[in-house]
Amino acid sequence: MVTSGDLPGLNLPELDAHSELGALGAVELSHPTQDLDADGLADTVTTGTDHAMQVWTDLDHDGYADHVTVVDSGGDYSAWEFHHHSDGTTEWVRMDGGHLGGT
Repeated sequence: MVTSGDLPGLNLPELDAHSELGALGAVELSHPTQDLDADGLADTVTTGTDHAMQVWTDLDHDGYADHVTVVDSGGDYSAWEFHHHSDGTTEWVRMDGGHLGGT
């Protein structure tokens, strides 16, 4: 279940590996802190709670997350991409998921 984040200034949703993101909408990344793709520009924010870690990445540097990977404390993970459709609609599409360690 997606709920409002408690992280001051970030306003990113709290997610776990079982959250449904399809209708979440665009997620703004106003102050990325890491350079995940090594192009010299900060593009990623890592957030977390006691139950999960989220890695939000803005690959096209438009200020909005294009990708999020979630790993929860039990080892389950999911990876999502934000898709822009030709009819003007958008949605998060799950690209991968499973359990770390293969069990």
